[in-house]
Amino acid sequence: MCRASVCFACADEADYYDEIIGVGIAIGIGWILHQGLIGLEALTWGASGGLELMRHIPLFPLAMIGGVLLQLVLDFSGLGKRVDRQLVNRVSGTALDVLIVSALATISLAAIGAQFGPFIVLAIAGILWNVAMFIWLAPRLFKKDWVSYGLANFGQCMGMTVIGLLLIRMTDPVNRTGAMHSFGYKQLLFEPVVGGGLFTAASLPLIAQFGPVPILIFTIVVMAGWIALGIAQFGLLSKPQS
Repeated sequence: MCRASVCFACADEADYYDEIIGVGIAIGIGWILHQGLIGLEALTWGASGGLELMRHIPLFPLAMIGGVLLQLVLDFSGLGKRVDRQLVNRVSGTALDVLIVSALATISLAAIGAQFGPFIVLAIAGILWNVAMFIWLAPRLFKKDWVSYGLANFGQCMGMTVIGLLLIRMTDPVNRTGAMHSFGYKQLLFEPVVGGGLFTAASLPLIAQFGPVPILIFTIVVMAGWIALGIAQFGLLSKPQS
């Protein structure tokens, strides 16, 4: 019996390492994509002294794309069944804890102190807006467990994706509501563009190039377009969910 227990323990440990290797492969694919985009930029518009955008894009959204590509390959090859969801959750949970601590520990207080006046104005306006949208909008958007789903987006809108993840872990530590998975799927479309993605990296260079007013008008037009698409697809907001 003891030998059997040791064998099972060794098997579980081997599977655990397989999941870690899988996560590493996904991150590696994201890194290759990142380096490819940087190289493409250097050979095209960046070669003539144009805006350098790709090097400002963080690895996180590209690693998410790498994870999707890896999952497609595993499913196509029939190896997807060997992936243990519980082990993946354990690996991702540990990585998330490290990410949260690292993100909070690397916040630059000196940069905040140097721009304290604008920071206070933006902080107050942002907090009031996000709280108002959480109280008014979240119950109307989410049909069930709107608190967990709303807090995920509330935390992200407060400035960092990791804050949204932290709030999900606090309100739903065992992912009973599925808010963590739902938030992750949403990030596949959100992160590569504005969640530290292409437009986030390009925003300051674009403002410096064209000025703040044209970029403000552009973002208003884009926002209005998404609102119109949402209304056309899902209709107007319903009553708050109980």
